[in-house]
Order: sequence, then structure tokens, then C-alpha cells
Amino acid sequence: MGIASSLRLFGKAPASYLFNGFRRQMKNPLMKKGVVYAGVSGTCAAAGYMFGNFVMEKHIYQVKYTEEQEKEVLEVENRLQNLKIVKDLRQNPSFRELRMPFNRSNHSLTNNLLSGPGRITVPPVIFYDKSTRQVYAIAHVGKDVGLDDDTIHPGLIATCMDEVLAICSFLSLPNKIAVTANLKLSNPTKAYTNHFYILRSHLEWTKGRKAQTHGTAYMLDNEDPSKSTCVAIADGLFVEPRFAKYLKHVIPVSLP
Repeated sequence: MGIASSLRLFGKAPASYLFNGFRRQMKNPLMKKGVVYAGVSGTCAAAGYMFGNFVMEKHIYQVKYTEEQEKEVLEVENRLQNLKIVKDLRQNPSFRELRMPFNRSNHSLTNNLLSGPGRITVPPVIFYDKSTRQVYAIAHVGKDVGLDDDTIHPGLIATCMDEVLAICSFLSLPNKIAVTANLKLSNPTKAYTNHFYILRSHLEWTKGRKAQTHGTAYMLDNEDPSKSTCVAIADGLFVEPRFAKYLKHVIPVSLP
């Protein structure tokens, strides 16, 4: 609103009093600093918001693969898409599919540090049923995360099971957010690298902000994927924080 329009709206005397008062206030050094700080803060906030959106939309934390690594990724991705369980779950109308691209955050363990060729080779495919509270995750584990005998450390299996059990708990809690309160894991047999794994979980009970889930992990046979071996059995207790409703808008993944 310009001065002329202000005069038309408020009249000459009120408008004159308004602008003269503003000029007197601006002569105060503290007022000048406040205006400058407010302008700088607003500019930085706007720039940060725009940059954050750019990061989430363009995934600028990408990693360049070598020709050999690209070949490995494409081969594993093709085998993953042709697994019978992936095709069956994709055709089942009760299940919804979720797949989170790698490198969405520099501070993620399984989605950044442990992702890529030789590790968790391609983004796992996740299917979930909101009515029955069931979750399936299909992933491939490469050779670079293995021990000397090509076995996988139980800690990696526990981390992956924790995430799958957590997704299952999200389906039953009001704000779809929870933290691990307790995780129990047993390993009936060893897990090996360069295999596909099927991680399954289902809800056992909920009470208030608590959810108890149960899950298993199976290693698929490379020669005959219809054969599998149970490598982990897990039980997890998850609790929704009291302030969870304030976090709904900052969680990068939602379950529609």
C-alpha cells in the first residue's frame, strides 16, 4: 500500500501520524537492528525451505557407480523383479507397495551407509497390508558386508528386522510413528552374502501407544528361489512418543 492510497484510506491526519511514528521508531538503534535481523532471518528461512525441497525432490546425495557396479545393480534388480513372491504380492489387491530410493539422507544407516553395490544392492521392495497388519520386505545383500566366511553379522540382520517390525507397528498406531523399546532376536542358522532375503512381520497386539510385533527372515536359495532357510526370528515392542503428533509432517515416508 503506497502513501497516496494510505491517505485515501485513513485520511491525511491519521496517515501522517502513522508514518511519522514509524520514522521516529526507525531512529532507535535497537529497532533498526531488529528490522535487519528479521529480514536476514526471513531470507535464510526461505532459502533453507527452498533448498530442502530441492534436496528431497532431486535426491542430490546421489552416488556415481562404475560400469561394473551398474551391471551388478541391473542384474540384481532384474532378478528381484522376477521373484515369484514379488509378482504374487504385487498382484494381490490387499497389499500396497513401498520402495524408498537410496541416499535420501546422509544420516541413514540402511538407506545410505549400507546401501549400494556389494551391500544392500538395490532398494528393498516392501509390501504391506493395513487390514491384516502384515509386512513383507524383499532385499538382496551383497558380498561387501560379509565376514571372512561370507556370513552376515547378526547385527545387520537385527537392524533390518527392526525396521520391518517398526513398519508393522506404524500400521496400528494413531500417528504412524514409533521407537523401538525392546527387540529380541534369535538366529537358527547362519545367513550368507549374495542372497535374496524375505523379511516378514505381523502385529500381535496393541495397547494404547504400544505395539508388539513378530517377524522372521528367510534366505532364498540362489539356484531354486522357491526354497528358503529361516535365519532369524524376532519380537519387537514399539512405543509411540507422546509428542508423535507433532512429528507427522517431518517423517519422510508415509503409509497411505
